[in-house]
Amino acid sequence: MITISAVIPTYNRYESLFRTLRSLVLQTELPDEVIIVDASDAVGNESELINSFPALKIKYLHSPPSVCVQRNIGIKNATGSYIFLCDDDLEFPKDYIFKMKAIIQNYSGARAVTGSWNEKNKQGEWGYEYPVRSISQLCWRFIFQQSVWCDIRKIKTGFFNKLIYRFVSGFYLKRNNTYSLAGWPLVTYFEKPVFKTAFYSLGASIIRTDWLLSSPFDEVLETNGIGDHYGVALNFPVFPSIHVLRDVPVYHHKINVNRLSEAESYYRRGLALHYFMRESQRFTLTNRLFFIWSLLGNWIAFLVKGNQPLLQAANKLFIVILKGNNPYIIRSGNKKLLGS
Repeated sequence: MITISAVIPTYNRYESLFRTLRSLVLQTELPDEVIIVDASDAVGNESELINSFPALKIKYLHSPPSVCVQRNIGIKNATGSYIFLCDDDLEFPKDYIFKMKAIIQNYSGARAVTGSWNEKNKQGEWGYEYPVRSISQLCWRFIFQQSVWCDIRKIKTGFFNKLIYRFVSGFYLKRNNTYSLAGWPLVTYFEKPVFKTAFYSLGASIIRTDWLLSSPFDEVLETNGIGDHYGVALNFPVFPSIHVLRDVPVYHHKINVNRLSEAESYYRRGLALHYFMRESQRFTLTNRLFFIWSLLGNWIAFLVKGNQPLLQAANKLFIVILKGNNPYIIRSGNKKLLGS
């Protein structure tokens, strides 16, 4: 029997949390419990939230502000056989939990499932991809082994670049929705109705509790937890393991509260990837050298575009990594020395 504990970390986002709970209470199949781990500065909304959603079995916990710590606290206090990792700025279709459970029951090996993660683009349209517009853009990302997050079969090719496209697309097909040679996530084939991938946003996923207990969120990361999903999925017992329902959307409202700038996010994501590549046996020295090469590709792109904030973040990332001063690696080493 599948029982589901929803775990929601939140920090100064009361209105957004309320909207997410409203989306949960409208589900055709409710979670067995909802664990809210609150790190907000002003405490006092607990009774109002519980009274507003009597149909939800809410357990309210408090924590210091760190999304990784908050998630781990929620997971440890859960009683369900599966954890519904639920960010506090999401909305779901009414049959979301029902369809996730159906996949777990009907697909062999489906122990980590999620809907299609949708965000608004600059035009205000919801989308689940970050499109590569041309074969030249795809080749740039291939040369520098950067992340690709779109169905590359949609890229239009002319007569003279079909051979190039065939070679590059063949490379990504062999990588099988895992990671580039530089370690960046690859999601290049979006099959219907379900596709598998090694890395995906886990913010709306339903995952076996024992998987998350054995692969917790890494608390050496910053309080915003950028890069945390990568580290968790990297250590799942099956690889790739995440089943994504292509046509079941999750709507991420991307609330600005507590959100870092684009440049700071890039810097933190690069540090996190470098840290996980150093920690995991999946990656070799060759992968880590490709990672440095990929950072050079980003640096060139930021320079050409004249994006000074991202260029400064890229310079800072280069210096910290090349000097061996990645703070996550240092913190992890200190924790191991202390035996914690």
